[in-house]
Amino acid sequence: MSENIPQKKRPLPMFWLVFISSLIIFALMLLFQPNREGVDDKNLPWNAQFNAQGQLETMGLIIGQSTVNDAIKLYGKDVEVKLFSDLDESNKSVEAYFPVMYIGSIKAALALGITAPEELKQKAFDNGKKIVMSSTGGREIELYNADKLSFMDLPISSATLLPRKHLTERAIQMRFGEPDRKETQSDGLEHWFFNALGLELIIDPEGPEALQYTNQSYP
Repeated sequence: MSENIPQKKRPLPMFWLVFISSLIIFALMLLFQPNREGVDDKNLPWNAQFNAQGQLETMGLIIGQSTVNDAIKLYGKDVEVKLFSDLDESNKSVEAYFPVMYIGSIKAALALGITAPEELKQKAFDNGKKIVMSSTGGREIELYNADKLSFMDLPISSATLLPRKHLTERAIQMRFGEPDRKETQSDGLEHWFFNALGLELIIDPEGPEALQYTNQSYP
């Protein structure tokens, strides 16, 4: 009398195990991608405009009125606040920096200049947690949280967008139109000025472009 001996299932080849694992990981990455809502067209960088009060509205912010806390509501809490000065400790300035932010599908970094009283900047400087040399040859002061918070509700004086993707001249002209003026300045780079947008666009062939927005209309 013969017996039916159950046969062991053969394990899947390593190729299929790796392939299936990759599919699972890819699906999880899609599932947990950050949720980026559709952006209002007026907040796109090329749709900046001056309002009736002469203030520049760009990327959902109003230069001279909006604060760092307003920017956090739009672009997340990943922000650094630092104080800068010249080597002789003069010309102190404060900046909030978002290393990664999104405007719709645009991935970029965003730097916001902050308008602050001199006495507040001096106090933060004196309390400085750490001082290092900045890339421009000045001083960069790392601040304690208490001093950072003192700048969060002060109005911003400028907004500088640093796109992660290189902008070709054709892409710039399609989105922003023709500049009102082009200059090669002392940094050796071309600066394009768009009067109605309050925009100075710095073209750097070896790095990301810098889109600097201020309330200056560059007449």
